[in-house]
Amino acid sequence: MVGTTLWGALAALAFFVVARVMAGNGGTTPLPLERALAGLAPERLGLVALLGAAAGLALRLLRRLLPPGPRRALGGGLVAGALAVVVFHQSSLFVLHQAFRLVPERGFLFAPLPGIEIPALYALMVAGALGGAFLSQMLRWVHALPDLLCGALLGAFGLSLLGQLPGVPGFGAPWWQWALINGGWGWGTAFLLRPLALRGGEGRHGARAAG
Repeated sequence: MVGTTLWGALAALAFFVVARVMAGNGGTTPLPLERALAGLAPERLGLVALLGAAAGLALRLLRRLLPPGPRRALGGGLVAGALAVVVFHQSSLFVLHQAFRLVPERGFLFAPLPGIEIPALYALMVAGALGGAFLSQMLRWVHALPDLLCGALLGAFGLSLLGQLPGVPGFGAPWWQWALINGGWGWGTAFLLRPLALRGGEGRHGARAAG
């Protein structure tokens, strides 16, 4: 438990410092470290660490309540979904904006979203992690469609619901563009989940764990 809360606190502090450093020019340009941290109250850092520790502890307790199969899928889905936002979703936005000017916003924006004051990239990573967790459980039970197609459909129709929120980067483009980009996130999440063998491999994994 102590290790989980410590890692949660350290991860939260690291993400917080990165967000402060990347806050220049509307969340697109890094600031010098001393300028980014200037005037930052120690109480703010303590609160961030506390929230990170609480999140890590809550995730640890949730995983303990689940059987081995769903627990393994949940952990993999959270990681794969958040990672796919960076590798597939935001990278696609960056290329489409920088190289072709097809979307109004570039990827990897650290500007806070209106109303919640969370950097846009982090908010999308949280949404991606939750979507990845849902996809990992869906892949365990829905076998009628290929896994990559399931992921693409979930991204195109599920993650695209974020377009209803104000100020989410990448959703100012025509609907078919962000549906395609979000579908790429779902495809990438399902691809990253393949090593977990959620379809047919969990029985062998559980047998090895029991042995």
